[in-house]
Amino acid sequence: MKINRRIPLIAFAIMALTFLGACASKKNVAADTVPALPAESLRAKSQVEDALRLYTDWNTAQISGKLQLSSLPVKPSLKIYMKRGKELTISASAIFVGEVFRVELTQDSLFIVNKLKKVYCKESGEKLQEIYPSLCEELQSVLLGRMIVPGNGTLSESNLSKIEVEMDKDMRKVIPSLGDFPIEVSAFYLLDKDGKVSDLVVEGEQGKRLFALDYSWKGNGASDIEAMLNHKNKPVKIEISLDSPKWGAGPLSPYKLGKDFRRVGLQDFFKSI
Repeated sequence: MKINRRIPLIAFAIMALTFLGACASKKNVAADTVPALPAESLRAKSQVEDALRLYTDWNTAQISGKLQLSSLPVKPSLKIYMKRGKELTISASAIFVGEVFRVELTQDSLFIVNKLKKVYCKESGEKLQEIYPSLCEELQSVLLGRMIVPGNGTLSESNLSKIEVEMDKDMRKVIPSLGDFPIEVSAFYLLDKDGKVSDLVVEGEQGKRLFALDYSWKGNGASDIEAMLNHKNKPVKIEISLDSPKWGAGPLSPYKLGKDFRRVGLQDFFKSI
């Protein structure tokens, strides 16, 4: 079926969107930046305190949504479950096919399934935790449209010394510290007048844009997120529409692997997409 040949892109789109925050955050987390002076922290706080007030406390959440790719004629349904800082599950389902892709990131493991290719990958989370202990929390914040300080979690009063705030036309530009990044790369957020994230931009050498996320807010935490990136040297436009989060919701049903599923390594899994 023509649709089925394109559905594997769903997996790529979800993984790309999910790990955009990680791409911006690939740093040596053991290397701390020099703390800013207290006066600078107070100034940063005064310029983003309206944004921080939007970050209500939470423990668990479920979010439903839709995913659309420029090359895909259907909009797969999304289900997302998050346990703050500990678990992130993303499931994609397509009409007539059912659940086609799932990723589960916990403190113990990374589990990914591509149903159409009958393959899955399961890796230990110990090494990931050692290298990047705040990854899960930061990916959750990217999906919720909250600012992060790479390697230091969601922006809060405790890490305000690691951001700079500038004015970019009529918007505030928040620049988080990336620490000792191995290549020339920078990232920044743009905030609207209400303190909500409008854009997350990551740039490489000479200001070349590597990717960008564009957030549009629909009320009560519902959002549309648009991303442009390259896949196999071709531009791919990803649009994800998320409903309002259901705070306090329980996890998704466990994924049941069929007997004909084959376990592969992470590299081989990405080759299957």
